[in-house]
Amino acid sequence: MPNWKLLAQARGIDLPADDLERLVPVLDSLDAAFAPLRELAPHQSEPLTSYRLERAK
Repeated sequence: MPNWKLLAQARGIDLPADDLERLVPVLDSLDAAFAPLRELAPHQSEPLTSYRLERAK
C-alpha cells in the first residue's frame, strides 16, 4: 500500500495526524478497489492513480 503520509507531504497537504489516521483505511480501500483496473493498462504505459481529498463542508 502507498505511504499516504509521505504522498500528502510531497503534495504539500498538511493534515493533522488524527485526520490522516481516519483517511488511511479509506485510501487503502480505494487503492485496492482500483488495483484490478491498473492491470488493464497497456504494459508500455505507466499507470497513474490520483485521489483528490476535500474537506466536507
